[in-house]
Amino acid sequence: MNMPDTKKAFTVMEIIFVIVILGILATVIIPRLATTRDDAKVAFCVENITLFMRDISNYYTSQGKFSLNMKHMSNIEVYETIPITESGESGEYYFVCNKIKTEMTAVDAAITFKFSKIDDGTGNLRTNLNAITSSVVQGTVDGDLGYLLNVKNIASDGLGIDHPITGIRTKR
Repeated sequence: MNMPDTKKAFTVMEIIFVIVILGILATVIIPRLATTRDDAKVAFCVENITLFMRDISNYYTSQGKFSLNMKHMSNIEVYETIPITESGESGEYYFVCNKIKTEMTAVDAAITFKFSKIDDGTGNLRTNLNAITSSVVQGTVDGDLGYLLNVKNIASDGLGIDHPITGIRTKR
């Protein structure tokens, strides 16, 4: 007997069914991947902020003064609004976490650092680093970052959180 030549292939219904299943999987998986990426970015930014604050404090402790060039004190990229003085009486810098353009301005800041001198209550002036977040409302990278920094008592919105920077003046 001679059998007719039949080709095995998927029917149109089977192909449509597979496409629908792939579409459903994509709608579930893609937002989770984006959330994971944002969480990783927030964790990276928290590490950079704490490292920046530690670098500044360590530099002041070892040198007894601040460098006029922020790159001498830390490798973390911050942008200058007001240059720091050697004594830390003034200075303002901002950190951008979610870099989406090449030129950053203070409007893009996730956190702002302000240097000042504050009376410690005994008549002595101490250097202070105030950390202010742009937002603590979750849902964006900067908001998630601000929320986490607020929970860790590193920075907050509004008045910010003060961090004393003390150092031992050494002769070199």
